Amino acid sequence: MRSLPGAFQGALHAVLTLSQLEEAVRETMRSGGCTASRASFIGACFGAQTGLQGIPVSWTSRTFRYPVLLELATKLVASHHA
Repeated sequence: MRSLPGAFQGALHAVLTLSQLEEAVRETMRSGGCTASRASFIGACFGAQTGLQGIPVSWTSRTFRYPVLLELATKLVASHHA
């Protein structure tokens, strides 16, 4: 497995210094490198803080099959709380 030096630090910096998911993801994408791993971490952190309402509508409206994905995620969370 290849290491990704600075990936965690870069993602953590975005989470700690920026206030919105879209802003943090766009900033990490501009930085280059392994943006997928950083954006995943950023999404998880902002998701824990803001929930679904933190996802920009412009993203959900353009995500293929978003309603199906939301339903599956809701079922997964419910099954862990049962």
